[in-house]
Amino acid sequence: MQKKITYLIMLLTCLGLIINPGLVRADTVSSANLESATKGEWTTVPLPTDKKDWLQAVHTSLLPNGKVLIVNGSSNRNTLAQTETGNKFIDGVNGRDNAVVDNSALFDPETNTFERIASPPALKNEQSNDPFCSANVHLSDGNVLFISGSNRYYPGEKFEGSKQTNLYNWQTKTWSTVGQLKEGRWYPSPITLADGKLVIFSGLKFDKPNQITPSIEIFDPATNKFQYIDLTYVENSPFNTKITYQDNYTYNNQPVSRTIDAYDSIDLYPRVFPTADGRLLITGDGAGKFPLEIHESNKTYLMSIKQDSLGKFSVSFEVGPDRKEISKVYGTALLDPNYEGDVLLMGGLIGSNDINYGRPYLGSYNDGLAAKGVRIAQSLERWSSPQISSEPNGEWKIVPEFFDKPRAMNQAVILPTKQILAINGGEYGEYKAIHEPLLLTADNLSPGGYKTEPLNPGKFPRLYHNNALLLPDARVLVIGGNPSRAAREQNGTVHVDVLPDTQNYYTIPQLKDKLGNVKQFDLDTYYAAPDTYFVAGDPEPFVPAEIWQAEILSPPYLFKDGLRPEFVNAPKTLQYGQSSQVSLANGTSNSSLVLIKLSSGTHSFDYGQRLADLKIDNVSADNSTVNFTAPTNANLYPPGYYMLFYVNNVGKPSHAEIVKLAA
Repeated sequence: MQKKITYLIMLLTCLGLIINPGLVRADTVSSANLESATKGEWTTVPLPTDKKDWLQAVHTSLLPNGKVLIVNGSSNRNTLAQTETGNKFIDGVNGRDNAVVDNSALFDPETNTFERIASPPALKNEQSNDPFCSANVHLSDGNVLFISGSNRYYPGEKFEGSKQTNLYNWQTKTWSTVGQLKEGRWYPSPITLADGKLVIFSGLKFDKPNQITPSIEIFDPATNKFQYIDLTYVENSPFNTKITYQDNYTYNNQPVSRTIDAYDSIDLYPRVFPTADGRLLITGDGAGKFPLEIHESNKTYLMSIKQDSLGKFSVSFEVGPDRKEISKVYGTALLDPNYEGDVLLMGGLIGSNDINYGRPYLGSYNDGLAAKGVRIAQSLERWSSPQISSEPNGEWKIVPEFFDKPRAMNQAVILPTKQILAINGGEYGEYKAIHEPLLLTADNLSPGGYKTEPLNPGKFPRLYHNNALLLPDARVLVIGGNPSRAAREQNGTVHVDVLPDTQNYYTIPQLKDKLGNVKQFDLDTYYAAPDTYFVAGDPEPFVPAEIWQAEILSPPYLFKDGLRPEFVNAPKTLQYGQSSQVSLANGTSNSSLVLIKLSSGTHSFDYGQRLADLKIDNVSADNSTVNFTAPTNANLYPPGYYMLFYVNNVGKPSHAEIVKLAA
C-alpha cells in the first residue's frame, strides 16, 4: 500500500497537482525541474479554511516538536470607528482587551496547517499584558520566554513597555509567567549565556512613553529571579561614551559630510552577540522606532559579566573597535556560520528611525531626509573576532556595496550547508519589496568572504514584521509582512486595505487595476495575484497592511542529484565535548554534521539561530556511521535544543534530528 501511495504522489507531482515538496522526497522531483536545482522552488501554504484564523506573524519560534509558534498580541493596528463623516482612525488599539490580543497559532510544516491556540491573558497584575513588540527566546528546556511587550499606545505612536513575562510550554501548550521585570522593555533584546541565564538589554520604559531604559536585567531560569543593573554610571558603558564621527555620504551626486557629536546609548532591539571568551558584543545596530531620538554611532562595546559568591552580578565595559559605517536600524545580523565567532551586519536604514522613508506619498519629505544623510545600506559589515583578528577586541571591515540593491527589514537564515539566505525586506523599510532571495556561499576570493547568487522570487512582499526560519526538513518558512498599520473595528473586523495619509493619519484608499480602472479590494483576488491593485501616483503594486499567507522556499540543495541522506539512529541528548555517534542511510564520504539552534525571530533579528560545525572523529568504511564530538564552547553554543543535520558530499542535507545540548 505504501508503495502505491508513493507512486501516486510522484505521479501527481509530475502532473503539477501537488505543490508541497515537503510531502515528497526532494530527489524524486530534481530531474523534473532543473531550474529548481539552481534557483530553488517556492510553494504557497494554504490559508486556513476559516478566515477568522488568518493572521500574520510578528513573533515566531521553532519548537522542539518541529512546529512553529506564532504570537502577535495586539499587532500593528489602529482602531477604526465609523462617524457621520466617514472613517476615523484612532491611534492604537486596546491591548487590555482579550479579543484584541488573542492572535496566536501553531504552524505544522508536515501538514501545512495552522492551529489557533490561546494567547496570554490581556491583563496580569492589573496591568496590560500585550506581547506585541516583546522579544522571544528559548530557554534551555525548549520553552519560549516572551519578555515585555506593549503596555499602551499613546497618541502620536508613542509606546511604553510592559513589565510582563510570558512563558510558553511547548509540551503542554500552556502559558505561565516567570514574574515581572523591574522596568518596562518594549523592543528588548535577550541574549543567552553559557549557563542558560539571559541578559536583557534595552526597551522602552513603563509609564514613560518613548524613553529607553539605560539598564539591563539578568534572568536566572533556575530561580525565576531577575537582577537589575543600571548602566548609567558604569565606566565606558554606551551611556558614558562620547561620539565624534564624520558621516560621509552622497546627495545629488555630490559628496557631503556631517559631524556627529553626542553621547552614545543602546538602541531598541539592539543587535548583541556572545563572543567566544564569554563577553557580549554590542554592535550599535538596532531597531529604533520613530519618532525616538535617532541613535547614530560608530562605537561598539564588549561587556563582561561577573557573579560573586552571593550570586550578585556586576558588569564592566571595554570600548571596542570603531565601525567603518554609522549604526543602522532594521537591518539584520547574525553569527557567521563559516568563521566561528565573527558577526555579520547586513543592510538597514541609516540616519533616521522613520521607516516610512521612501514612500511616494511623502513627496519632498523624502528628499529632505536624503539631504540629511538618510539612506538604505547595501553593506555587509564584519566584526572579526579576536581569535581570527590580530586585535585583542577584534576589528571591523566593510563591503559598502555588497548587495545588489539597498536592503532594509531583511532577514538572514543560516542553512545546513553553512550558506546564508538573505531574504525578505525591501529597498526601503516599508516600500518597494525585494522578492528575490540571495544565497550567500562562503568564498575567500569574494568581497566580504561570500559570493551571492539570486534565487527564484517569492510571490508576496515581505516588509516590516516579516519572519523567515529554517524548518527541520531543511526548507525555509517565510511568513508575515506588515508595511502599514491595519485597522480593527470594535467587532473584530480587520481592514488591511489601508495606507498612511499625510492629511488624515490613515485612509482606505481608492484602488485601481493596471489599466487605471477602479477596482474593489478583495483579499482572495489579492492572494491569487499580488500585483492586481495600484494606488494613483505609485508605480509599485499596492501591498495590504498585513500579509496573512505564508510561503515555503525549498533551497537548491534539495534538488541536487542522488538520494537524500537520512538518519537511522541519532542521540536525543548531546553533552559538551563528549563523543557521540549517528547511523545513516545514503551516507557519503566528505560529509559534514552541523547543529543549528532553534529559531526565535522578530523585527529582522533571530535571537536563536547559530551554527556549530561538529568535529567528525571517525567514519565507517561504508559511510553508514559517523562518530563526532559535541561543541565545547557554551558561550557561542548555549544549552538548549538544536537541529542536527547531516550534509552529504554534494551538499544535500538530511532531515534534522532535534537534539538537546546540555552540560
